[in-house]
Amino acid sequence: MESWREGKHQKRAEVAVIGAGVSGLAAAHVLRDHSLQVALYEREERVGGRATTRVRAGFCFDPGAQYIHGNAPASDALLLQRLATSELVAIAKPVWTFDSQNRIREGDPRQNALPRWTYRHGLLTLAELMARELTVYTHCEIARLAYLRPGWRLFSTSGQVVAEVPNVLVTLPAPEAAALMAASELPSELQQTLLAELGKARYRPLLSVALAWPRSALPPTPYYALVNSDKAHPISWLAREEEKSPERVPPAWTLLIVQLAPDYSRAHWSWDDQALATAATTLVSTLLGQRLPAADFYDVQRWPLALPEPETLLEAEALHRVSAPYGLFFSGDAFTGGRVHLALAQGEESAFRLLTSRR
Repeated sequence: MESWREGKHQKRAEVAVIGAGVSGLAAAHVLRDHSLQVALYEREERVGGRATTRVRAGFCFDPGAQYIHGNAPASDALLLQRLATSELVAIAKPVWTFDSQNRIREGDPRQNALPRWTYRHGLLTLAELMARELTVYTHCEIARLAYLRPGWRLFSTSGQVVAEVPNVLVTLPAPEAAALMAASELPSELQQTLLAELGKARYRPLLSVALAWPRSALPPTPYYALVNSDKAHPISWLAREEEKSPERVPPAWTLLIVQLAPDYSRAHWSWDDQALATAATTLVSTLLGQRLPAADFYDVQRWPLALPEPETLLEAEALHRVSAPYGLFFSGDAFTGGRVHLALAQGEESAFRLLTSRR
């Protein structure tokens, strides 16, 4: 994994993967296993997308995706076999529920019987382990594509050629993928169809607030996290990071991840971080039935494209009937939703679709 530089000499690749979230990384592993040369291009400094970790003031926490579901073939094969590490841990305590009236109840025993995997020092560990075996260029935003009949030319934001490849796999959220297609030089009919299909996906915003206090301010709980069951509360998810592993927080401290509901996030998007931390503290105090002081530490992560609306998920087959003959493929949460294990599986599925098209 290395940072991109303009004018950098390119190693020859057969597939360019745009976006190095877990879906793109999973696809790249399958393609590499089948002897294809793959290069991934990531706009951000780090890989992983929303499966990420922040380290601030001695606290280590996951502001986006919270854990990885177990008993899922794609993720179990990666976590437990290919990338097995002592850093991987199962979250011991269960997830309970709460409703709009702040009534807290025990969660579904069947769901709580399934493993919830994470890493001692953050969920970003998964993406970093996956990236080690791959050619990944960070700080490299692909601004447009040009179809070469056959093949593809990729351009940076400054207009310089980044690569020329036979196949492209786009793993961006659907609105960003649509913007890329709109800026690209494509056959007109292909472009119109892609924009129509990608435009069907609608995304929820998410404000994720981390709040920390001395542990004496918040007694132990029988659960790791709480999830809103009726979708009618300003909080959608509340979790304690030290329940993932004690290494996440300094001794005798607690850190809560407060993920705010879509409507609340939209209404408060422009609030500054301190105001959001204060509002989140009030909401948590009401939910837990105890008055919490101002947090000693807070951090806010804004996710404008956090999760696709379930009723707007795209049909991969419909999209690829049009794009695959051109060597253009798509993957990511627009097809599966925001779960890490689903993103891994969908990335692998997209890779096999690409491999089938080459035969």
